[in-house]
Amino acid sequence: MEKLKAFLIKRLILVLALISLAESGILLLVRRLILPYAASIAQYEAGQANFSWGDLLSLIGGLFAGHSDKVMLGLLPKSGVVILLTLSLLLILLPLFLGILWYARGAVREIDALEKIRDQERASLDAERNLMFSDFAHDLRTPIMTISGYAGALADGVVTDPEKEKNYLETIRRKAGQMSELINLLFDYTKLGSVNFQLKKAPCDLHEVLREAAGNAYDEIERAEMDLLVEIPEEPYVVSMDAAQVSRVLNNLLINAVRHNPAGTRIAIGVKQQAGLERIAIADSGVKIEKDPDQLFQPFVKGDDSRHQKSGEKKGSGLGLSIAKKVCDMHGWQLELAQPFGTYTKAFILSVPERAGE
Repeated sequence: MEKLKAFLIKRLILVLALISLAESGILLLVRRLILPYAASIAQYEAGQANFSWGDLLSLIGGLFAGHSDKVMLGLLPKSGVVILLTLSLLLILLPLFLGILWYARGAVREIDALEKIRDQERASLDAERNLMFSDFAHDLRTPIMTISGYAGALADGVVTDPEKEKNYLETIRRKAGQMSELINLLFDYTKLGSVNFQLKKAPCDLHEVLREAAGNAYDEIERAEMDLLVEIPEEPYVVSMDAAQVSRVLNNLLINAVRHNPAGTRIAIGVKQQAGLERIAIADSGVKIEKDPDQLFQPFVKGDDSRHQKSGEKKGSGLGLSIAKKVCDMHGWQLELAQPFGTYTKAFILSVPERAGE
């Protein structure tokens, strides 16, 4: 819509300029050629070779008022003067009509072009949405099949070993948790894109939220046999934000670093302050991401299909980074991937503007 408005405004300015230029030329022609010729035919005010603009208005008024005797002075038939004056009026109005037609034609062409672009974008969006739901169904199908198979085996009494039965039940519980997590992620992604969704912003200390995220991820990092280095300034950095959504972004970035890297990976949380900006880096020494960074934040795009744990089971839905990117965009912040990052393989960098609302 903004593009169409800009085009119409530019087109209107151009049309008005062309009409003004054409009108100037036509008025000069009418005044210097047609009106003197009409005056000579009518012998209006004998001996006068030119009409003034006042004379023109009087003459036109007389014609439309039916005062032909006053206009023509009864010397010649009025048809010649009427034809010349009508021609003058048509010439004067011609640029306006042509300008309107040209403006309308250009507007119609631009609207048609924008409609085609919108249709292409809509088709692309439909294809992307269909692919997203296809991937979502695929990610749900695997745990559902596992749960169905294991539950069927337990119900049919196939499993008699208590230890094996316990393993089956634990697998069912884990797979159900994965399904619940995936559904919650899809719900969050859909909710963020809803027209009615609004961030609940309030002044909040970003450093404190970052420390809480590091604390929440510490147990999982320790279980994965990884090291965590935290360097967060003690002084507060207060910004207007939705603390719950920002916590979700930070937790997601930390959990991604745990789930998609091998044991022994070093994970670091660092903060660097610049003029009017703070940059938060969540870095790791794990596996490099081979995907195009521009595609990485698209829904259901996984960083690398080869990045998985030793069990061979792929982790993550591909929605987490998309949700994180969307939340950052809604805050007016920037989230990007840097590879390499100092002594680390990669880092997700969150750029946050100057503090506000302390």
